[in-house]
Amino acid sequence: MRRKSICITALLLLTLATPLVGKSAVFDHYTHALGVQGGRLAGFGASYQKWYPSFGFQIAGGAFFHPNMEEGRDRFAYNIGAEVQYPLISHTITSFLAGRVYLAAGLHHRRYQEAEGDETIGYTPADIVTQFGAGAGIGVETVLFEHFSLGTEFVYIGLYTTDGTLDVEMSPQLSIRYRF
Repeated sequence: MRRKSICITALLLLTLATPLVGKSAVFDHYTHALGVQGGRLAGFGASYQKWYPSFGFQIAGGAFFHPNMEEGRDRFAYNIGAEVQYPLISHTITSFLAGRVYLAAGLHHRRYQEAEGDETIGYTPADIVTQFGAGAGIGVETVLFEHFSLGTEFVYIGLYTTDGTLDVEMSPQLSIRYRF
């Protein structure tokens, strides 16, 4: 029994630690992707991703400006995030379904000015908050019909705010992209 569990564990570790040897047609032919991303590490907003044979990267970011702060909206906010991605397993199941499991590590920058107050007294701008973050995690990208990509990631991120606070969080991330 002990020998059987050791063999199963070794096989599982070998499967997880070694990328599949075959070519993945989707990731080889459609190496670029544009879309939207939502996550604390990767950033919120428009997204660009590029896969090379042994690694990939993505960058995402967005911004908004509400000068009147109506309904309690922040006055302004922007963020940008970048990730490096290392593929663990890639597989093309059929001509319309493929997938990839990868490790991700990245950096994040965010700055915003919150609205203070309420509807009865009105809103005023608060102090500007600046954050820097770094983190890592694991992701899964599913590609449908060779072009439509859905990505999910689970990352741990450390966020440093310039007022001296440091937070460590777990965070899911989502993306929808078109591969070309």
